[in-house]
Amino acid sequence: MKVMERHLKVLILEDCQDDVDLIERELKRGNINFASRVVNKKNDFEDALKVFEPDIILSDHSMPMFNSIEALRLCKEYQNDKNICLPFILVTGAVSEEFAVLCIKAGADDYILKDRLKRLPASIESALEKARVENERRKALNDLISNEALMKETEYLAKLGSWQADMITGKVMWSEGTYRLFGYEPFEVEPSLEKYLSIIHPDDVVALKIQLDAMIHSGDSLEHEFRIIDRQNNIRHVNSKVVVHRNAAGMALRVIGFNIDISELKKQTREIESQNKRLKEIAWMQSHEVRGPLARMMGLISLVTDFKQNGPNLKELLDNVVISAKELDVIIRNIVRKTEQIEK
Repeated sequence: MKVMERHLKVLILEDCQDDVDLIERELKRGNINFASRVVNKKNDFEDALKVFEPDIILSDHSMPMFNSIEALRLCKEYQNDKNICLPFILVTGAVSEEFAVLCIKAGADDYILKDRLKRLPASIESALEKARVENERRKALNDLISNEALMKETEYLAKLGSWQADMITGKVMWSEGTYRLFGYEPFEVEPSLEKYLSIIHPDDVVALKIQLDAMIHSGDSLEHEFRIIDRQNNIRHVNSKVVVHRNAAGMALRVIGFNIDISELKKQTREIESQNKRLKEIAWMQSHEVRGPLARMMGLISLVTDFKQNGPNLKELLDNVVISAKELDVIIRNIVRKTEQIEK
C-alpha cells in the first residue's frame, strides 16, 4: 500500500468505541494521514456533514437510533446539494449478500466486514480515486455549462453567432446567436451550407463562396464582410471570421466561423461620413464664399484710408473696421482648421 500524502477528513458513523479504535488503527497501518470525527446519531451526522465536511464516510450498519441506509440517504442529499461525489463505505459485522448488493445499489462505494479490516485502506484509496475522477468530470461539466451560458449571453448582447461545419460528415451546427442573426428562433430550421448561402445577399454570394473555397483548400483563416437578408427581409451587414482545422495530412476536418452583426456600426459610419462631408462643405463655404467678400471689403477700406480729405474720425473708424475684419479672418481660418481635423 502506498503512502497517502493527502490529509483526509474521515467521518466515522459508529456506536462502539472499540470498533472505532480498530478502524483508526487500521488506517494508520495503511499509512493514511487522517483526522476523524465519530458520531452515532442522526443530528450529529447531519451537523458533521456541514461543519466537518468529510472526504469519506465509514459507516456501521445498525445503531440504536440510526442506521447506514438512513445515513446513505442523507449523504446523497448532501452530495446533490454540494454537487460533489463523497465516498461512503459500509464497515459492519456479518451481513447477507443481498443486503450488501442493496447498499451498493443505494450508492455505497464498498462494504467491509469488521473481521476483515485489512482491506479497508485499499478500499478507501479506490473509493477516493473514483470520487476524484467523478468530481473532475462534474467540474468540467459545470465549467462547460457555465461557459455555454456565458457564451449565449455574450452572443445575445454582442449580436454575434458562431457556427461549425464537419467537412467529413457534412453536418453543420449553428449557435443560438446565429439563428437570431438570421432572423430565426433557435433550432427553428435545420442548419446547412445551402441554408447559410441562401441567406447571403445575392450580390455577395459568389465572392463569399470563392473566398471560403480558397480557404478550405489552402488557407488557415479568413475575415470578410458581406450582407445577409434575414427572415424579415432586413438587410444586415456581417463581419465574419472563419478558421479551418486540418489533420496531419492537411485535410480540412472542421470549419468554425464567428459572425457579428455590424449593421449599426455601418450605419454610424455612414452618418459620420455624411457629417464630415457636410462639415467639409461648410469649411469650403467659409474659406471661399465668406473670405472672398471679406477680402474685397478689406481692399476697399484700404483705398478709402488713402484719401487725404478724410477726417481723422473717419480714419480711426476705418482702422477699427480693418482690425475687426482681420480678427474675423483669423476666426474663420481657425474654424477651417478644426473642421479639417474631424476627418483625420
